[in-house]
Amino acid sequence: MKSGIQYVNGISAKEAAECGFNNIELRFEDIKNAGEILSCGCSISGICVSLKEMTESGSGKDGLREDAKQRFAEALEQSVRLGADYIVIETEYVGNETALVQLAEKCLEDIIKAGVNIYIENGFISVEGRFYHSGYSEASLLKKTAVRLNELCARDIFGICINIGHANLLGINIRDMIAESGSMLGLVHINDNDGLRDQHQMPYTFTTGRGILSTDWYHIVGSLFRADFRGSLVFDTKGNMKRTPAQLHRVMLELMRAVIDEWEDSCLKLEDYLSQPGKHIILFGAGKMAQNYMEAWGEKYRPSFLADNNSKMWGTETMGLPVKSPEEILDVPEDERNVWICNQYYDAIGQQLDKMGVKYRCYRDHYFL
Repeated sequence: MKSGIQYVNGISAKEAAECGFNNIELRFEDIKNAGEILSCGCSISGICVSLKEMTESGSGKDGLREDAKQRFAEALEQSVRLGADYIVIETEYVGNETALVQLAEKCLEDIIKAGVNIYIENGFISVEGRFYHSGYSEASLLKKTAVRLNELCARDIFGICINIGHANLLGINIRDMIAESGSMLGLVHINDNDGLRDQHQMPYTFTTGRGILSTDWYHIVGSLFRADFRGSLVFDTKGNMKRTPAQLHRVMLELMRAVIDEWEDSCLKLEDYLSQPGKHIILFGAGKMAQNYMEAWGEKYRPSFLADNNSKMWGTETMGLPVKSPEEILDVPEDERNVWICNQYYDAIGQQLDKMGVKYRCYRDHYFL
């Protein structure tokens, strides 16, 4: 899985690379900045093209502009020249799902010649500041259009890009959207909003009160894991970058990198850690979180035993597993241990294991509930 950021005027490609983002996505109008990005050792991962900019809106029919073919053909040509992996077709403010089909028919030869993946992004229409569904909002409609265009091209070129913020605006169940997109999902645009405005902020920015996230990030990431997602995660957070002093950009890039690292470490790469050969899985904690682990993973990656600080449980069994004292972890040779904190008191138990000289990971069950 690749991760990257979408370029915004004012950010430093050099700083992005230093923060671990070597894949940078460009909007079509920002192609003039490609040289600077490439000179920093970064790659142009993709180019975003607005379908709205290629349509005549206002009549309700969203017919194509006269220069639409030329504009899209140039985007295809630039993607090849810059070595981009994909093109994203942004569909915000376009209601007619046939507009893209018409564009593809006009540019069919150019599309096939370029040979790059083309991802159709979910969008919406807006009337007097309110957001409504369009022909590009639902996974079923995106999938239907992508299949139709692949049949037109006689090869698999078109896929789906889910923009998390756009789906959140419309109250769409994003977990179901990921599942329904299936193998056609090749790209996810990461951004957050308050459910009322298209704000393109960083994840975890908004809550609906009492700490409940506006966007259900934990279950979204868990759904990507369950869908065996192998595409790219790209931060489309221009709302942050455009309104933030340049001196703070590096910190924000580091924060975005930390978000990706957390998602990978706690969820997306979890099975890599659980499946280590020759290791005994040991869960520290014999309560509800251990039960959640057993429901999600117990059959495939069964622990050898549970450790717990409650001495009354030592020598008993729960969920068919023996419960032992924490000190008994040391009876397992260090190179055979695969210890997981399975308790909400991660910090306290982590300090306890540190003093014992035991390496461990934390099981975050909220990704898998």
